[in-house]
Amino acid sequence: MNHPGIDPVDRLAARASGPGAHPCDRALAAMPARVLGDLDPGDAAWLLDHVATCRSCGRELEAFMKLDTLVGLALELGEAPAPAVRLPRTRPVAWFARCDSPIGPLLMAASENGLCELTFEGFRGVDEVRDLLAERDFDARPAGPETPAVPSATLVRAAEQLAEYFDHTRTRFDLPLDFQGVTPFTRSVLDATASVPFGRLETYRGIASRIGKPGASRAVGNALGRNPLPVVVPCHRVVATGGGIGGYTGGLAIKERLLSLEGARLA
Repeated sequence: MNHPGIDPVDRLAARASGPGAHPCDRALAAMPARVLGDLDPGDAAWLLDHVATCRSCGRELEAFMKLDTLVGLALELGEAPAPAVRLPRTRPVAWFARCDSPIGPLLMAASENGLCELTFEGFRGVDEVRDLLAERDFDARPAGPETPAVPSATLVRAAEQLAEYFDHTRTRFDLPLDFQGVTPFTRSVLDATASVPFGRLETYRGIASRIGKPGASRAVGNALGRNPLPVVVPCHRVVATGGGIGGYTGGLAIKERLLSLEGARLA
């Protein structure tokens, strides 16, 4: 499927090298298509180059290939299932709106299942947010009078809780979250990051250990760089081993301000 705003030729390479790009996420998302033989040749070449230098992604692709072999063997030994009937499918809608904050305007999006996107408008504009939501198979639409009650209520609650957080009256968020389209690896990283308490710090290596992949510190950093819900999922609390601040998609100035708000200090 071609996504809006992405050229079909070498789109993985283009996306992986763009601003805020996270190659491991792109690689993991492309692996099923590679195993099935549906990946564009240019994208397949980029994926193979990436896994040749990334041990973690290499292991993931190897696991996909082994699973495909086992499934093929099972089909050969048993009766092949009837061809699946593909029915038209409607993409879920993600309704987005702006929200002011002390660190600049934020763009938020919510589906019927929960808050699904939060980004700094100074870093990503509306068009890029639309593209990011489309990559996760959402139909992005601006919030307005026609917004259904559930996503509308989620956007209102998110704005209220963010205001409380910046006003020093809230230390954790209580919102339904929708992680549709996020890879399993990234989801495990986000879940571990969400458990880091207010005002505390964890390292990329520590998050990697929490998810049972102690050698995947770099992949953890890449996954957090595409955290769809910064602040709410507090990737600003994850820093480099040895006391360095690490990176931050919205810029280090915002990361430093969030840590200062929480009273967290680097070693």
